[in-house]
Amino acid sequence: MTRKRVSDHAVLRYMDRVLGIDVEQLRDIMADATARHQGAPCVRSLGARFLLQDGRVITAISEADGAPNHDELVRLMRGREQS
Repeated sequence: MTRKRVSDHAVLRYMDRVLGIDVEQLRDIMADATARHQGAPCVRSLGARFLLQDGRVITAISEADGAPNHDELVRLMRGREQS
């Protein structure tokens, strides 16, 4: 059996419609938590490290996973640029 790829849109709709997670409220919470850190590449808040690029939150890393080092942040940034 071949595994099907699942789009980000499908995951978000499942979280929203099936699990009852208010995705837009979560987006607002993340935006508010990072808003005052203009120009910062990474922000610690809400138990996560948010990676920022061009005024956008591009990913979140669990604080429990530890702080990403410089090489890891560069890899994440380059991966997002290619997406």
